[in-house]
Amino acid sequence: MIKSLLVSITAMLCMNACAQEPTSIKKNAAAKWVPFQTKNKQFVYVDSTFNKKLPQQFYWAQPFTSTGYALVANEKDQMGIINSQGEFIENYSEAQVELLDLGQLTLAMKRQEYDKNLPFWKWDWNILSSYIKKTGTYVKLEIRVLESNQVLLKKDIPYDENEYNLVTYPLDAKHLVLNGNLYLIKDQRLKKIEGDIEMPLENGRYIPASTDSFTIHDIQSKKPLLSNLTGLDKIELLWKNETILLDSINQERFSPTIPKLLKDHKTGSIYAFPQYDKAFPKQIKQATAAQIAFLKEISLVYSVTNSPYFILGRFNNDHAVWAYDWLYIDKDGNLLDSIKAPNFYILDQVGNLVWPDKLMLLPANALEKNWKTGKIKYVYSSEDLYLIDVKRGDLEPTKGLWNAVTKAWDIKPGFEHIEILDGERQIFALQEHKDGLYTLYNNKTKQHVGNKSYMTINPNGWVKHKNQDNGYFIDIVTGQEYKE
Repeated sequence: MIKSLLVSITAMLCMNACAQEPTSIKKNAAAKWVPFQTKNKQFVYVDSTFNKKLPQQFYWAQPFTSTGYALVANEKDQMGIINSQGEFIENYSEAQVELLDLGQLTLAMKRQEYDKNLPFWKWDWNILSSYIKKTGTYVKLEIRVLESNQVLLKKDIPYDENEYNLVTYPLDAKHLVLNGNLYLIKDQRLKKIEGDIEMPLENGRYIPASTDSFTIHDIQSKKPLLSNLTGLDKIELLWKNETILLDSINQERFSPTIPKLLKDHKTGSIYAFPQYDKAFPKQIKQATAAQIAFLKEISLVYSVTNSPYFILGRFNNDHAVWAYDWLYIDKDGNLLDSIKAPNFYILDQVGNLVWPDKLMLLPANALEKNWKTGKIKYVYSSEDLYLIDVKRGDLEPTKGLWNAVTKAWDIKPGFEHIEILDGERQIFALQEHKDGLYTLYNNKTKQHVGNKSYMTINPNGWVKHKNQDNGYFIDIVTGQEYKE
């Protein structure tokens, strides 16, 4: 949810027509290699000036990380890893391999499935036949740092129990959370500081896993910032001589692992999701009668990150669709009808936008007659862009791109799909009709990129044409194709 936890996609370098003969390559050269498809559908790596290229060719190849590693494959679809000199640091194997570029170092995860003989008490007996399944599917898993060859994880895991991945959450420039472990980045290694981290927070804070009582820690302090926190779904507020009970707050169909409201039993202070960064006020200092009546019906409380505000939501049963009405309160207890809270948004459990809602984003003149809005999706890293589903009369729903600053459609509704390729640089893939081809579009320049269309376009530039098995890479910013 929070933008600081998001990692922007880095686009590939552009290049010209066809590659020249290789020249000498110095050890540790900082050349920016691009995977280029030859006429025989193989891949070689060339630099953007074509003065150099690596001597090998590959059946398949990916762009290099900024740290100088790339995934390649042979005709048997076996994967390997090479460095920027073209040397194999991980030979071809049947294992599936992923790389994660952390800037200072590179993580590699190898994953290989296999059948393992089970002890007889774990056999799967089929009572309707004589069949007995005596094996189970396991995953041989390894995660290591390529620069130092440090092994972070190496184990065999039952297939259904494998929850490991390469998703990281930075707490600051030197600390990150990976698979529930807190690490310090030092000397091209990851030093484990603590395990069982359930929720990373902003500003170097985190919440360890627990079953009943929770703590909030800071990486700069050995002692927890807050301890003995328990979950609750009720809030008591003092207004003049009246105690207002807000009950059934932040109720969900499936309980989250960290409650959305945490109470400090030493001070009585209540802290709210998503960052638990400030105490909810204990009394109302300023409010109108209408605001107090609204307050008594709220069912949703969120803390607005890096601000003195909280969002209060009252479910509106009069709407034909799922919707809330909103009120706000600051940490001093002043009720407010509106706030300015840039770069903050609330998503539901499936990732659709809850706040700001369509009434905040769209003025009355944004929709033509018989137009109705559906799901809204925030474009990460764009600051002010939203993809909105729009149903136009009896026609099938289409998508448009709304600019919350200009209060206008950057891309008017009328597309089957609008795929986000690079939110920061505002590069999109547009599909006008169902089963149609995708074209590149630069929303900053308001121009289509290149003159080609593709069956698929991925954020890293990998494209495929319709009815063709082979794909290749392009520069999503310029449209330049990396192929002969």
